[in-house]
Amino acid sequence: MKCPKCGLDNSSGATYCKSCGTALQQKYNTCKNGHNYDATLAACPFCPSAGSLSGAKTQIDGAGGRGDKTIVDMGGPKLMPHTPSQGSNRDDKTMIYGPNQGTNNAPAAGIRKLVGWLVTYDINPAGIDYKLYIGRHKIGRSSNSDIVIQQPGISEDHAVLLYRDDKFILQDMLSTNGTYVNEELIDDKVTLKNDDIIRIGDIKLKLKIV
Repeated sequence: MKCPKCGLDNSSGATYCKSCGTALQQKYNTCKNGHNYDATLAACPFCPSAGSLSGAKTQIDGAGGRGDKTIVDMGGPKLMPHTPSQGSNRDDKTMIYGPNQGTNNAPAAGIRKLVGWLVTYDINPAGIDYKLYIGRHKIGRSSNSDIVIQQPGISEDHAVLLYRDDKFILQDMLSTNGTYVNEELIDDKVTLKNDDIIRIGDIKLKLKIV
């Protein structure tokens, strides 16, 4: 199954992309008007039901001597903005909610679950936090990184932090100055625990796990 986000081929039974963590199996149906909706619903919530005013043609009101008034149906789906997270450049799309949707605590299909933060006071004395989600997070100076830290001593592609199977795994990407965990230089993949300190260049980042 090909990931719709990064294009990686995954196994047919995969739920999330093994590269970027994007949900692969979205349980939805598509109605005749092209709307995607929850497969547990009996009918598309975005399409008007039979006899609904929103499904009828524009009506002309002839009262008062004027025949040019348009009747507007305001019962369609609502647009709700989604606030982008810091350090992510793919989390800023407007989300569309239909009637009775968006009220439960489960993440919608395609939305990565928040699992922790990296917190630092070395860039700003007031503190900066980077949200962590299921999947991979590239850390470095490159603008293509998920966590961009443009400070001296940090390589373009410095390290990768992966959350999978309820574990955080950190790997150095052959950076010039190396990656440290609790002031120990790492040579291979390292499994992290809550409150571990990651140092890249002169920047220390504390891991806080949800």
